[in-house]
Amino acid sequence: MYCLCVHYPTPDDPAQFRDHYETRHLPLAERLPGLRSWDLAWPQPLGPDTGAPFCVFRGYFDSAEAMQKALMSEEGTEVAKDVPNYSPKGATMYHFAVTTKALAPA
Repeated sequence: MYCLCVHYPTPDDPAQFRDHYETRHLPLAERLPGLRSWDLAWPQPLGPDTGAPFCVFRGYFDSAEAMQKALMSEEGTEVAKDVPNYSPKGATMYHFAVTTKALAPA
């Protein structure tokens, strides 16, 4: 499994960001070819550090190649063009291969 991770900074208008992201941007992202699943988080800082991202999106693909193909597609271009509509400060994107291990219940 391969993951595209997107971190968003705290916006000036959190309610507007969240509304646009959930009602307009995520439906666009779901059209990315090869996207197998996604998850979303609204992190809270642990301790006094305020450097946590406002929003974290993780999209899962079969491979790095599948992710690149999705990002370069017409749908990927449409998703990228939508970002300034809810996050004028942009986003930080990175990607990685995912390793998971299921643990037996204690």
